[in-house]
Amino acid sequence: IYTLSLHDALPILASLRPHLRPLILIGVTSSAANYFFFTAIKIGDPTVVSFFSRSETIFSLSWGVFLLKERLTGKQWLGAAIAVLGAGLMTYKGGALIFEVLMLALVSNFFNSLTSLIAKMNVKNLPPNVLGLARTIGLTVIMGAIALATGELTIPSTPTLLWMVGGSFFGPFLSFVLYFNGLKWVDMSQASIIRATQPLFVAAYSLALFGSLIRPLQLAGGLIILAGVMFMLSAGSNKLISSLTNPLMMFRKK
Repeated sequence: IYTLSLHDALPILASLRPHLRPLILIGVTSSAANYFFFTAIKIGDPTVVSFFSRSETIFSLSWGVFLLKERLTGKQWLGAAIAVLGAGLMTYKGGALIFEVLMLALVSNFFNSLTSLIAKMNVKNLPPNVLGLARTIGLTVIMGAIALATGELTIPSTPTLLWMVGGSFFGPFLSFVLYFNGLKWVDMSQASIIRATQPLFVAAYSLALFGSLIRPLQLAGGLIILAGVMFMLSAGSNKLISSLTNPLMMFRKK
């Protein structure tokens, strides 16, 4: 409604015809990412899953290197190695369940990085609101079809429905509209810097809402993942972007 209210609906719909392929793809990749993500959330701790989700940045950088022909510095490769080490620490003696959660999160992150790649390649021609709307519609149709086919489509209670409405607006829609807006101005890897702080918020929410805390070893591994990702990105970013991950870099010499 918000997107269509910005302009007349018919001109918008007519202008989208040449871009139907990326709009459909962004819905498909987002649906796949969310399916595996929520499967991981169902069987594992949300904070652990959130830390694992930072591997999306490594996938995004890989797309940049192999598809967009971007080059990484030695420090960036070192940061990637640190992030992998953190993932290994989180799964160390964590049992089969933690490993399964890791695999599900990695698959989810792969599809999330594809979503970012599609958005980055098309955000100059399509408004971020339209990309966000296409993603939401695709999620609704595909995930609804999966739930219907598996017999898991149920009518939630009123409190659950309110949580779902709030979560659907702030998570799948608003956060990605803002993220796609960011992709208009910065590289995909640079935009991932701010997203890398997500686990810290998830950990706070998990404690406040569920009273759950992850084990110290897993927390240490998660912080190492976060540090590795931030080091990897700040190593090759400009001064403004790097200062987002390390405020002290604002004072470095040019």
